[in-house]
Amino acid sequence: MEPNFEIERRNGQNQDDALDVCPHFGECGGCKSQDVTYAEQCAEKAQWLGELFADYWPEPIHVTPSPVTWYYRNKVDLTFGRKFYENPPPKDFERETVLGFKRKGRWFWPLEVSECRLASPVLVNLLAAVRGFIGEHGLKAFNSRRGDGFLKILLVREAKRTGQRMVVLITHDGEFDQQAFVDAVLAAYPADSIYWGIHRKLSDVAEAEELHLLYGAPYIEEALHVPTDQGERRLRFRISPMSFFQTNTLATELLYSKIRSWAEQYDFAKLYDLYGGSGGIAFSCADLVGEIESVESVAAAGEDGSHNAELNGIANVHFVTEKVENYLRDKRDAGQAEAGEGAILDPPRAGLNPKALRRLLQWRPGHMLYVSCKPEALAQELPAILEHYRITSAEAVDLFPHTPHVELLIGFEKK
Repeated sequence: MEPNFEIERRNGQNQDDALDVCPHFGECGGCKSQDVTYAEQCAEKAQWLGELFADYWPEPIHVTPSPVTWYYRNKVDLTFGRKFYENPPPKDFERETVLGFKRKGRWFWPLEVSECRLASPVLVNLLAAVRGFIGEHGLKAFNSRRGDGFLKILLVREAKRTGQRMVVLITHDGEFDQQAFVDAVLAAYPADSIYWGIHRKLSDVAEAEELHLLYGAPYIEEALHVPTDQGERRLRFRISPMSFFQTNTLATELLYSKIRSWAEQYDFAKLYDLYGGSGGIAFSCADLVGEIESVESVAAAGEDGSHNAELNGIANVHFVTEKVENYLRDKRDAGQAEAGEGAILDPPRAGLNPKALRRLLQWRPGHMLYVSCKPEALAQELPAILEHYRITSAEAVDLFPHTPHVELLIGFEKK
């Protein structure tokens, strides 16, 4: 099934023009700017980036807007929690279980939501069905303070190019009627894959030590149509429950197009894709370079990457499962990078591990492209980087409409 993106764009534009905000806006901790037109959001992000990097880059930093501004997320993690009361109830009071997101400014106060304007427009049906299921079966949210309860996270993936869907119920140890859960999901939200994940730690993050396939395929597929000078580079990706994949599919295509344009400037014999996930960046550039080594610490991502390479007929991308700081230690110990070697860095939101940054600058590839989803973290690392490199380019792509986040790309050349 190929979704109609023209309808999605048109609906998004109408909502943006009317500023028809989500009923949870202002309380939910996700969106910050639904009450501002999207053009203003992009202008504000560009201004913020210009001010943040004014000491390092004198030119304006252009922000490429997302092709869609509503219902763009291909992955959303909803949290189960115990209802919070302004006036604490008696100690023996059994708090109700709610399903939603963290409340703005109050991470401990779960906000029950009926919809999400950033996720699927039919998510509302799934939420209602899951609430009905847990109510009928008497299931409760896990309470990290008391160590009781069961439910933790409802993870939902919906591929925007292929339309395939995955639902993952993440819980603490315990039992539940698995078939009844599958039936409830399928009746409201036709899914291609349904999982049960077990996460025994106290944290309420979308992770699982055990995964049990309850229904359908073990993975879903997403596609990317990356713009090139010759047309499009079309790629397909297997996505497992815990895989990393950029959450805005259509804007990711523009991001990878810009990364590809950067790589096309240089005749790289070898390109290192650090924090490479399941290979999205590497595959977008694979036809431009001799060889790419993609480094990622999550084993499942590398497994998906190897499968994706075969799926796309790509033979020159190789995956290494290793922490980037350890990988760079070995590269540094072998000597400085050779001529014709470059690196793309796409670290987590917190930025580079300090050891990784130090070892990267000791290894010192000739050209680097830093892809940052938290520009403040990159700004803190810049003084150390600029001891050995000069900035050659700076631009951004907005993968996160209605939020303060933006994806920044800065190119570096060794002095």
